[in-house]
Amino acid sequence: MIKNYLKTAIRILLRQKAYSAINIFGLTIGLASSLLIILYIVDDLSYDRFQTNPDRIYRVGFKGRLQGNEFSAATSPAPLAEAMKNEIPQVESAVRIGYWRTFPIRIEEKSFTEKKLILADSNFFDFFNFKLIQGNAKDALRGPNKVVITEEAARKYFGYKGAGDTSPLGKTLILGSQGEITGLVTGIAADPPANSHFHFNILLSIDSWDYIKQGQWTSNNLYTYFRTYPKADMGAVKAKLDNFVDQYMGVEIEKYLGLTMKQFREQGSDIGFFLQPLLDIHLRSNFTEELEPNSNITYLYLFGAVSLFIILIACINFMNLSTARSANRAKEVGVRKTIGALRIRLVGQFLIESYLYTFISVILALLVIYLVLGPFNLLTGKELHFSLLGNPSLITGIAGLTLLVGLLAGSYPAFYLTSFKPVDVLKGKIRSGMKSSGLRNFMVIAQFTISIGLIISTLVVYRQLHYVQEKNLGFDKENVLNVLHTRNLGSNALALKNELLKHPEFTGVSYSNNLPPNINWNTVFRLKGTDLDHLLSIYEMDYDHLKTLGYTMEKGRFFSRDFPSDSNAIILNEAAAAQFGITTVDGQLIMAPGNDPGHYMELIGIIKDFNFESLHNKIKPMAVRLGREPNYEMAIRFTPGKAAEKVKIVEGIWKKLAPQAPFEYSFLDQNFDALFRAEQRLGQVILIFTVLTILIACLGLFGLATFTAEQRAKEISIRKVMGASLSQLVFLMSKDFSRLVIIAFIMAIPISLYMMNQWLDGFAYRVSIGVMLVIFSGVSALAVALLTISFQSIRAALSNPVNALKNE
Repeated sequence: MIKNYLKTAIRILLRQKAYSAINIFGLTIGLASSLLIILYIVDDLSYDRFQTNPDRIYRVGFKGRLQGNEFSAATSPAPLAEAMKNEIPQVESAVRIGYWRTFPIRIEEKSFTEKKLILADSNFFDFFNFKLIQGNAKDALRGPNKVVITEEAARKYFGYKGAGDTSPLGKTLILGSQGEITGLVTGIAADPPANSHFHFNILLSIDSWDYIKQGQWTSNNLYTYFRTYPKADMGAVKAKLDNFVDQYMGVEIEKYLGLTMKQFREQGSDIGFFLQPLLDIHLRSNFTEELEPNSNITYLYLFGAVSLFIILIACINFMNLSTARSANRAKEVGVRKTIGALRIRLVGQFLIESYLYTFISVILALLVIYLVLGPFNLLTGKELHFSLLGNPSLITGIAGLTLLVGLLAGSYPAFYLTSFKPVDVLKGKIRSGMKSSGLRNFMVIAQFTISIGLIISTLVVYRQLHYVQEKNLGFDKENVLNVLHTRNLGSNALALKNELLKHPEFTGVSYSNNLPPNINWNTVFRLKGTDLDHLLSIYEMDYDHLKTLGYTMEKGRFFSRDFPSDSNAIILNEAAAAQFGITTVDGQLIMAPGNDPGHYMELIGIIKDFNFESLHNKIKPMAVRLGREPNYEMAIRFTPGKAAEKVKIVEGIWKKLAPQAPFEYSFLDQNFDALFRAEQRLGQVILIFTVLTILIACLGLFGLATFTAEQRAKEISIRKVMGASLSQLVFLMSKDFSRLVIIAFIMAIPISLYMMNQWLDGFAYRVSIGVMLVIFSGVSALAVALLTISFQSIRAALSNPVNALKNE
């Protein structure tokens, strides 16, 4: 029986080639799009699951509140891990890692910049499930100046030839701007999996870092992970961490701030630790000092909804295209029923047809995925592989999806067409039984509600991204070169400045500790005459920085070489001045707790607020100090145009003055753009799937237009005979569809506005969703819909009336 059903389905597929091609194309695009999104979601959900017992691993973060300003960081103090192992019974083991970004490395006469250097405790390979290919896992990082490199780093630095090649072992790496560390290579590790929330090329033993020896509880520069015993009481762990605050941190707060923890909290301030499950970090963590940019669980919900919408729209298309040819199939059903066919057999026939289309579409969808996976990876920043589809769970899922889509796509035509009464069909009363168009109209409204919602969402995302890229940050970020590792210049710092300024292409050169948007030094300050402490970001500048970056002084003056005492001066931004309650510069003295008692800095100016972090955050209070020359970074302002040529000039001078140091640079505007890379990718993904969704929806609309043209063929012919014009007939055919799109537009507005406002709430600086944007989305959808149905409308209006009326 099934064999006969299948033969019949194949004959129908081959006989109605145009109908079959449209149906298969729509299902293929829908399935391929949904499977790509599913691969993306599965990959994001797989992060860190390769670790041993990942559900028992946690990271400790540090949080606090100072004068109403709350902060949360992924980092924690150096002594914490040892205290947890010794004093918390629920903790099985703990490990610390540190992260040195863009670190200079020298091997013999060659210089490099390593962007993935991590410091780690000696138990790193026992704690994490990263594979050590060469070396002893217990000793590779034990003691100072030990280095483990990944296979990628081994190939880059030592020409590593693969498994069995031990030649990198025993070699040395010179690390640091001044060659502070001579590291001995003691191991080779496999490259970390892509689905890890942090990656590394070089592991340096943490004992190589003098910071570790200080043992300060109030200095948070490390990442602490711990594993619990099975079924550990996490409430007890958290309670013990709270005790550490009073027991250890309280001593240092009293030393530096002169306040007991009780007095500190009575001011409205507080500090403490928080726990993060390892499996939450990639999708639910967006704190300061993250090891790497994380994803966002909200995006997965959004992509999952888009995947579901695309599948639904593809299924709706199948239904609409089936009804478009329902007149012919209804006669077939009528004849079969007349000669004794049971309805259940007819339903089976239609479902077999649906599953045939779906099976072919799944095969083609897998081929499409194979072809577009590379570009999709470039678009999303992923490393998805086609082999992922061989995962048993995904195979089961694809099989289930095939069954579900086949059932959904075939159910309506199967049960709708087989419901006709044979006597009505054979008497030519088929049309009277098919006037109920409520479900079809509902399906079209659903399709275009989704499509218009995605159009609005796409426009909002792109408008917000344009806004954050073009917003006046309070300084000029264009045409600024950000050079790193400038401490390598040593005594040649001034010489580099002078050499660059001899070229008319360079209009400003300045040193600083960091440049926006990466200003991440923080410490506590207190205004003389008060006992209130304020957490401020620290920005060290030289005398030329104001001019080079284009900052503006609001009050007072900037640092000047005419005032030697400026080495002990301080400048606040407007946010900090407001928090201190300062309205005038004169006579204000500010102390950084921890300095010698009575040692205050003179406030000489207030700088106008500027954005020095992501526009997700409001401008934070900042202290500006006079920094050394050279400092860690340099800003070079150049004239517009021919940036590559100017970079070569800088590089040439650099190599002359710092021949042993790598030349590492970026452009300031690109550094800001990189902060919104996740949003940019989100916008691109939504745009592509929005276009595909509209395309699939239009296929369904085309099918419904075909169906309507068939149903109203005689009406149109009579109107044409009575003198109706072409434009009147096209309007007659189009108005019903236009009404459906308008209804969909009205329904899409509140849904999409709610979702986009939720997304925009993540930005401290955001656009408003204007009325014109919403109207444009609706008009665009209506225009696309009218273009889609215009072919059938004009074709029906131009048809010969005789062909439709000769059967009456």
